[in-house]
Amino acid sequence: FLQPVDVSAVAGYAEVIKQPMDFGTMGTKVERGKYRSLEEFASDFRLVISNAKLFNLPGTIYYSEADRID
Repeated sequence: FLQPVDVSAVAGYAEVIKQPMDFGTMGTKVERGKYRSLEEFASDFRLVISNAKLFNLPGTIYYSEADRID
């Protein structure tokens, strides 16, 4: 969740996930003052979680960790 998914290494990711987001990108947006509200930040956080759950199957570490921090 910390860095963007490497779409060249993860087959099918770009076809399933149309709006990628990760915590590293969020951190950069915070540093650059790109969030205008807490809701914008929360929306990106939810996007990280929903993307992980959409792409990964239940029972995988990625799905489980997304579920845990949700």
